[in-house]
Amino acid sequence: MQERNLIKKTRGGIRKASLAFGFGFSVLCGTLSLSVSSPAAAQTIIDDWQKVKPPAPPALRSVTVDPNTTALLVLDFNGAQDPTKGPCNVKTKPRCLASVPKVKTLLDEARAKEMLVVFSLAGVGEPQDIATALAPLASEPIVKSGPDKFIGTNLRSILSDKGIKTIIVTGTASEGAVLDTATDAALNGMNIVLPVDGMSSTELYGEQYVAWHMVNAPGVSQRTTLTSIDRIKF
Repeated sequence: MQERNLIKKTRGGIRKASLAFGFGFSVLCGTLSLSVSSPAAAQTIIDDWQKVKPPAPPALRSVTVDPNTTALLVLDFNGAQDPTKGPCNVKTKPRCLASVPKVKTLLDEARAKEMLVVFSLAGVGEPQDIATALAPLASEPIVKSGPDKFIGTNLRSILSDKGIKTIIVTGTASEGAVLDTATDAALNGMNIVLPVDGMSSTELYGEQYVAWHMVNAPGVSQRTTLTSIDRIKF
């Protein structure tokens, strides 16, 4: 009798131990699974936004352009006289207004070399709303479109009819008209000269991003020369 009781107790202990081990093993597996899968599920760019460290600034390069095959694009400088008439205004983009004197220097040099100069307008702007210092000549074409100035305009034919292979892109916003127009041109085989002091945004991050993007993004980086206005020679 005592032997039977001993056997029952032993079997019961083994059963309890087995159940305890099984439960513990399940918990361990669950913990390991969570530790492996949870970080991967949580690590989106939004979750890690504050961890991002900006890369080193790209180097600016000097460039010499051929006036016969190069055009200067002056994009969306309307709004300077009346903030309701465009993005280049004291209320939303004072950095655009600050860039006007340097862009004027570049514009004067391009005109002196008889280069093709093309202007663009954004929003409700009209030619007279372009910053006075950059006012287009009667002979200089003006297109009007959204961020990509090739869409819905004859800009592509304006450039191709003149045999243009390279465009110098200035304007605002850097992450709008500058980025979209330059990218379109590069993806369609044109070379891009991008002076960082000729593009502007509402905030510094927009300009920083575009500078990085244009010299790193596939399809555009190999066609882009990041520079400054004083490094452009004719």
